[in-house]
Amino acid sequence: MTKPTIHFAFTVPRSAYLPRRVFDRALNLFQVTPLYRFGYDAFIPWQWPLRSTHAIAYHLLHTFRMRGYPVRFYTTYEHTVCPLKPNDIFIGMPLPANGFDEPRSGSDDITSVTSRTIREYPQNKNFIIMPYAHDATYVNWSKDIIRQNALQGGGAIFIGGDIWQRNWERSPLADILFPKKIHVIMGIDPLHHPRVKKHFNAKGKRKYLYMGHTAWYKNTRELERIASELPQFEWAHIGGGTIPGWKKLAEFIALTPSAMTELARDYDFFVSTSSADPQATTILEQMCAGLVVACTPETGYEYPSLVRLSVSETESNVNTLLGLQYVTESDLLALAECNREIASHRHSWQQFCDSVASFMEL
Repeated sequence: MTKPTIHFAFTVPRSAYLPRRVFDRALNLFQVTPLYRFGYDAFIPWQWPLRSTHAIAYHLLHTFRMRGYPVRFYTTYEHTVCPLKPNDIFIGMPLPANGFDEPRSGSDDITSVTSRTIREYPQNKNFIIMPYAHDATYVNWSKDIIRQNALQGGGAIFIGGDIWQRNWERSPLADILFPKKIHVIMGIDPLHHPRVKKHFNAKGKRKYLYMGHTAWYKNTRELERIASELPQFEWAHIGGGTIPGWKKLAEFIALTPSAMTELARDYDFFVSTSSADPQATTILEQMCAGLVVACTPETGYEYPSLVRLSVSETESNVNTLLGLQYVTESDLLALAECNREIASHRHSWQQFCDSVASFMEL
């Protein structure tokens, strides 16, 4: 029996060529080429190692096809409607009305492909897929389209850590009656993120690193407070925005093995104090690379081998991070080894994709 077509709307990388990216942005073009509609790798400029949202698209596309589904692929930014046949399946990520800028607007973009398709084909098997955390600013803009899809019998796929799966009654979406809902945890491919950290700096001379932007849910004000209390150490930042007390290394670095090898020579500890992060992929990347990770549970990660920080208890955070300066190298290497094992076995793309596909087939 022929399987229904899956229409999948998610993010896709822009061309690797700068002139093409400038041209696309100038004309507000978001399709790479019409041929990418079929989701074949030859028509999509995947850039390795894959960034988190692109990795989700890449692995789900392959999983859908391996399970025998015809696929049509759309970018989330298209202002179109998927032409669904009666048995077709739609799975897409909604957008805030003003994009992902700060602050996010109070509603979804009703002109986007996800919003338009769900509203115009209420009788189909529709799924919303999106990163999720218990933060009203992070998710409330999507509430109308999520509620409408739920009322139509559609499903919800939320990507995020266990902390956001527990205590659902605290969710801004708790009053929505979902006919079908699933939480999945983020995946990573350790083969593209080899362990490059083999030695740590001498006690008392170890350095700290943060990768990520400075949006409200990253809680970088706490990083600022920590650095101000420990000015004798080096604190380095890669990502959008600035953090007082943290040396800005770059706006963006592709985390190739060679780039991570260079970073691992200098930096020892990866620090994140997010207050409402679904699951920061940068943490998984550093767990694979071998840096010791110190983070809040609100990053979406709570494993015993991660050094636990607080969202707001600066004194406790300072003492914890200062203590890492004097841990033996053998103990740090043991934590790093444990972290890589967790990333490899608990965050495989197979478990992520199988969970989504099996849920969709229910």
